[in-house]
Amino acid sequence: MFDQEMRYLAFSQRWRNDYHMGDGDLLGVCHYDVFPEIGEGWKTIHRRCLSGEVIRADEDRFERADGSLQWLRWEVRPWHQASGAIGGIAMFTEDITQQKQAEEALRQLNIDLEQRIAERTAELSTLNQSLESFVYSVSHDLKAPLRGVEGYSRLLEEDYSDRLDDEGRLFIANLRAGVTRMNELIDDLLAYSRMERRKLESHVLDLTALTQRVIAECGGEIAARQIEVICDLPLLMVNGDRDGLALVLRNLLENAIKFSQHAAHPRIEFGADRDNQHVILWVRDNGIGFDMKYNQRIFEIFERLHRLEDYPGTGIGLALVKKAMQRMGGRVWAHSTPGEGATFYLELPVMAENLK
Repeated sequence: MFDQEMRYLAFSQRWRNDYHMGDGDLLGVCHYDVFPEIGEGWKTIHRRCLSGEVIRADEDRFERADGSLQWLRWEVRPWHQASGAIGGIAMFTEDITQQKQAEEALRQLNIDLEQRIAERTAELSTLNQSLESFVYSVSHDLKAPLRGVEGYSRLLEEDYSDRLDDEGRLFIANLRAGVTRMNELIDDLLAYSRMERRKLESHVLDLTALTQRVIAECGGEIAARQIEVICDLPLLMVNGDRDGLALVLRNLLENAIKFSQHAAHPRIEFGADRDNQHVILWVRDNGIGFDMKYNQRIFEIFERLHRLEDYPGTGIGLALVKKAMQRMGGRVWAHSTPGEGATFYLELPVMAENLK
């Protein structure tokens, strides 16, 4: 605090410490005598405040005599005597050096983070290109020799079957079955790869209508196996990808058909429930079921619980279901008892229409 001649009237101990003033008596000493290096800019600020102005800065950078940097928030304002006349000025300062250092550290952290994101994005782009090359190789290069094996084995069966004994014909049948199996594995692997890579579109979907459409697509097989299908769903609107959700429903329905085929009266039921956040659709069959200790394993790629001869398949269908549900922001789980069927549950975000 100064009088009109810029002589010290009061000061804080912190100010003494910051400027290494020691314990000497500074009261009545002119500020400019203590700091002769003060420039004209600050002197102008002092004169303006002595004229009645209030001047402040939210942040200002100072280089101390020892070379260290200090950031201050300051304000200079006049003080008034009892008569109302300006008696001098008061200077208030707040050291914000640590705050500025933290801001700079955060700024540098964001720069580093953006750089790492850019690097990671470039890496992912390279990986995606490699995956695209892999998919092309699988769908073209690997299938080409497989088509050759399939073609020659078919010709061998058609043209030379009468020259072979039963064992020879069995070998050809096994060879062709192996080719068919390999084609199925490649196709399902490609489907899984596409689900990993494809861009999913999130739309408001009528889950009820989509479920009924998938059931109609499998109508021929359902009728041939004389399966009772119960689907009495209310109107259900969810957020999801149309093709991805159709794939999920189709896989679950085909699984239910396959694993209930030996039931005396095969039955598949679709049901639903909902709360304020989610719609839960379930698909229940009365087939062979499974042991719950394999509850997580069944959703992993290429995992099978039954012999191929008994229940054909590649072990990718439920892995596709899990991946599609994850990418749509939902989830899938199952509950079963061996010999008593299985129930698969799908959870998706609820739409506002469901709350009316």
